[in-house]
Amino acid sequence: MEFLTALWMPILAASVAVFFCSFLAWAVLPHHKGDNKALPDEDGFMAHVRGLGLAPGQYMFPNCATNAQSRDPEFIKKWEAGPAGMLNIFPQMNMGKNMGLTFLVFLVVTMLIAYVSWAVLPAGSEFARVFQVVATIGVLSHAFSHMPNGIWFNAGGRAIFLCFLDGVAYGLVTGLIFALLWPAASVPGLPG
Repeated sequence: MEFLTALWMPILAASVAVFFCSFLAWAVLPHHKGDNKALPDEDGFMAHVRGLGLAPGQYMFPNCATNAQSRDPEFIKKWEAGPAGMLNIFPQMNMGKNMGLTFLVFLVVTMLIAYVSWAVLPAGSEFARVFQVVATIGVLSHAFSHMPNGIWFNAGGRAIFLCFLDGVAYGLVTGLIFALLWPAASVPGLPG
């Protein structure tokens, strides 16, 4: 855990910077505005779902809870007839809680990036080398982590690609901050 003492400043600074980059990507910039499609009869759909009284959660239809059920002829018939999909019912949105949890995720990811970087880079490493290593780990962490869910749950190629680009930006910002704030060779706790 010595890396936390030596790298607390770049960890905190990069976590804050990535949080704000994420805010810009999702709340300010227009590139994610087309990620979700509108329903043809949104009001009718919402009235119907409201009438079902579903608790907040993620629902899959048709649903099969076991591998054995997936071979059941009735399930196969429903699956082939379609539609198939997922429905997320949100609880009342708590922006403060969601923003706090999002920051916590970025903080933990950045701490893991710092841990790996600390293991391979000595104190006093050159700016370019720190940027290369940390940005690569950052891009791997942020750009690829969402892809399997995007593929399996049909996010669409455009949405997957734009999230990938966001992740590349987050990784590059993380690399830049670590390169700027990387400790000098005299800092205890870092390999050197």
